[in-house]
Amino acid sequence: MKRLSPSADLSDLGVPEVDALLVAVTRDGFTLRYCNGPREPTLIVGTYEWGSWLDILVIRAVDDVISARIPVTASTDVFAPDTIVWAYVGDAEHALRALLELPHPDSPQAPKAPVPAPLSLHVPAAREAPVTVRPPTALAARARQIRLGAALLANTADDQTETGISR
Repeated sequence: MKRLSPSADLSDLGVPEVDALLVAVTRDGFTLRYCNGPREPTLIVGTYEWGSWLDILVIRAVDDVISARIPVTASTDVFAPDTIVWAYVGDAEHALRALLELPHPDSPQAPKAPVPAPLSLHVPAAREAPVTVRPPTALAARARQIRLGAALLANTADDQTETGISR
């Protein structure tokens, strides 16, 4: 199992396809939390806030990644969520691709049924500290919302055309 390399650069896990997907996630506006600091992270937790939803990514190794969407409540803990509406567990390439393709939360295709969060989404407290947080740039922070919002609008327009209903 390839563990995270001692590197502050999330875009360098040593697998070109995965590196490209990690760059896409960072450009999509995820806030990154490097557990044990950015120089030798024990794992990386990425989050993207949608208001009442949170897309989350936990990277332990190239072949040990979970991505999920969780409902946000007053007690939401990104290191130990209680409930999810969607999750993908697997290797980095597939988990990152699934996260990037997850529809906008307002999409009719977006998952909404809550289920208990898998334990693999929880980060043990010993691996949390210290945590270095890297928020996205202002432009990147809106990138995911704009990209998925445009797809939502396109899908809505397609649905209206197919049904003959227009607004």
